[in-house]
Amino acid sequence: MPVLLVSAGCCAAAFGYRALYIKIRGPHKPAPVRVDFTLQNLNTDQAFAVIRNPRLLDETTPFWFRLIIRKKSQEDIEDFLAKSEPQLLKEQKSQLELPLFFNYWMLAFVVPFPWTSKVTQCERCNSSGADYQLTYEQAIGPFFGGFVHTHLVKTSPAGGSLVEDTIEFDVTSEPLVNNVTWFVLDFLLRGRCENLNRSHGGRILN
Repeated sequence: MPVLLVSAGCCAAAFGYRALYIKIRGPHKPAPVRVDFTLQNLNTDQAFAVIRNPRLLDETTPFWFRLIIRKKSQEDIEDFLAKSEPQLLKEQKSQLELPLFFNYWMLAFVVPFPWTSKVTQCERCNSSGADYQLTYEQAIGPFFGGFVHTHLVKTSPAGGSLVEDTIEFDVTSEPLVNNVTWFVLDFLLRGRCENLNRSHGGRILN
């Protein structure tokens, strides 16, 4: 019982602080998390084929942060991968229809919660000089103010590919949780880049 009372008190204090902050200062919007990195041994087609694969999200994150694809999304992801092959996108023969929704269990520090990702862009493009863009958003999850993750894949001037990996997010619209989350997301992105660099060459640029 004391544990429940303490937990309830902490939750009430957190929500009270959040409401007071927003009332006085307005919603807090954190800076985007962005990591640019190269994949030295892959051209842009090959790099996009790697980056677009949802299965690699779990394979390239640390043990304390897991993204487990739920059974009902396994076939949807296979269909997505088949229809978003770079060659199909280049030849405009892809039958991919967006948005798509993928369901996960997200485990952060062994605490599980449902996460639904909404793929909004998966295409060849000329945005910012990019060859490909992949963007997905949170449809269901813990980011109360939203979560948008964008990958731009370009040709690297030094050879291979350049990937601009950017997350725009807002967890609670107040600075305490948002700032902590910024550093966690930055750590996760950099760790993922290091794993990809070990497999495909290249380095982190910023």
